Amino acid sequence: MKSLDFLILIPTDPSYVPSEDQAEAGADALEALLPRADEVTYDMFDDVRFIDAGEAFEAITCPLCGKDAQAWWEGAMDQAAETEFEELSVVATCCGGATNLNALIYQPAAAFARFTLVATNAGVGKLAPEALVPVEAALGCALRVVRQKV
Repeated sequence: MKSLDFLILIPTDPSYVPSEDQAEAGADALEALLPRADEVTYDMFDDVRFIDAGEAFEAITCPLCGKDAQAWWEGAMDQAAETEFEELSVVATCCGGATNLNALIYQPAAAFARFTLVATNAGVGKLAPEALVPVEAALGCALRVVRQKV
C-alpha cells in the first residue's frame, strides 16, 4: 500500500479562520504552487486542534531555554485540552519562563490551528518561505508548515 504524505499549512495564529472565499483562494494558490499534488483540501474546525506529524514525533524543546520539554508537555496539553486549546499559555517547568504550547519547538514541526490547508502527496521536499507568499496573501495570514506521513 502506498504511503500518504500530507503537507499541511496552518495559520501562525491558532484561532485564525479565513473566510470561505479566502479558503478557496488559498486552495487555488496552493494547487498552482503544487500542481503534482493528488489533492488540495481545507478544513475549518469549531475549536483549536493540535496538528502534528503523527508517528514521526521526535522531540519537544522549550523555546526559552532550549531544554527538553517532553517531561512537562503532556500535563500542559491535558490542561489546555480542558479549554479546547483556547488557552495555550504555560509556565515552562524547565526554566520557569512564560511561553505557550504553540511556541514550543516541535521536531518535526507541529502546531495548533482551527484551519488547515492540505496538499496530499505533493511531491515536494521543503518549501521555501517565499513560495508560500501567494497562499498567505490569499488566506490573509502568515502560515506554518506541518508534514504528516501515514
